[in-house]
Amino acid sequence: MNITKMNTLIKMSLDKEVIKHLLKIHKILKGDKKFNLVKYIKLLYNMQKGEKIIKFNRQYIISTFLPPFPSEAFYTNLMAVVEKKNIFTQQAYAKRSGPISCYLSLTHKCPNNCVYCSAKNREDEAELTTQEWKTIIKDLQAMKTCIIGLTGGEPLIRQDILEIVQAIDQRSTAILFTSGYNLTYKKAKALKESGLFGIGISLDSHDKEIHNRNRKDKNAFDFALKAIKNANRAGLYTFAQTVILKDHINEEAMFKLFALAKKHGAHEVKVLEPILSGSLLDEKNLDEILYDEDSRAKSIKIQHKANKRKDLPKITSFAYTESEAKFGCGAGTQHSYISAVGDLYPCDFVPMSFGKVQDKGVKRAWKEMNNTIGIPKIGCFAQKINKQVYKQSQGKLPLQVKDAKEICLKHKSKCFPKYYRSLQ
Repeated sequence: MNITKMNTLIKMSLDKEVIKHLLKIHKILKGDKKFNLVKYIKLLYNMQKGEKIIKFNRQYIISTFLPPFPSEAFYTNLMAVVEKKNIFTQQAYAKRSGPISCYLSLTHKCPNNCVYCSAKNREDEAELTTQEWKTIIKDLQAMKTCIIGLTGGEPLIRQDILEIVQAIDQRSTAILFTSGYNLTYKKAKALKESGLFGIGISLDSHDKEIHNRNRKDKNAFDFALKAIKNANRAGLYTFAQTVILKDHINEEAMFKLFALAKKHGAHEVKVLEPILSGSLLDEKNLDEILYDEDSRAKSIKIQHKANKRKDLPKITSFAYTESEAKFGCGAGTQHSYISAVGDLYPCDFVPMSFGKVQDKGVKRAWKEMNNTIGIPKIGCFAQKINKQVYKQSQGKLPLQVKDAKEICLKHKSKCFPKYYRSLQ
């Protein structure tokens, strides 16, 4: 364990609020006969393993894939189980009442035309109304979904964005994902005052030309940097989201990107890998874009090295968080996605529908999907099945319920990722 992280853990162990909430969580879990002090230590260790913990205001950010600690949303996640008893065992076997996170695509419209956009080739129907989104948010919170992400397309295009943010109460952490389009300080402040906790802003490179080329927009880089500054100034937890193509995994270049993000106010940089979806389904040079095991290992090594440095922000990556060593792929189990027209997907990158939530109800549709998919997977679900999904849909996405179920049942995982195995 590096010195920076050790110092943070020592500070946490001396923080009266942290101690109070750790004791409260222990009290909640100790009613489960399979829970004991050793497993509690394992649970806490597994959550922070490989992470750079940072303090934001009066809370600690262990991972942006989890709510801040302590918070009401953190307890929402703890209690998000099917039955009221044996909470620890249900969490250890991923028996959830709802996903940890659900991202809502408020619109498919976007000023950019990114080379790896996952929203391409999707349905051309009327987008959901403000009231429909508010009903969905209410239902997700009733299911104990602890992170609600607002995405697109470009969500800031929506005129009702503040009203939608206001519909998310403290039981869930509200996060918005944007290219930085039109994110003025005034808009960022209004989002914060409406209840938004964090904002992820797309920034793919320290090199302006590379970022603009990826986004196919000559103003994208400048929009992003201004947005990061404005978000930080407004008091939002600010993170840069960067999609690094396989051929661009380079320590020197990525460290420059991390430094640039911190300079402009980012608390964290989240490194995403390109997923075989949307625009990439038609791409010819996939060997230069999509990761293999070696490139994932390289990305994880860069993440852990960067997190030992005080001068860089917190770094997280899908390559590590969704690896077998951590939480695994949570498509349809830990995470879900609702398209702009109301289709429930396992995740943002898996364009198969389990029904329209405005007709079926989120709870019913999610339970059906979750039962079909099973447990968290080892390896990205989208990378495994999207060629088949695209082929079977004959180019008209999303794939409909019957075919979606057949594919999911064929690819059910039998082995839990290590996070779960160690608790079982």
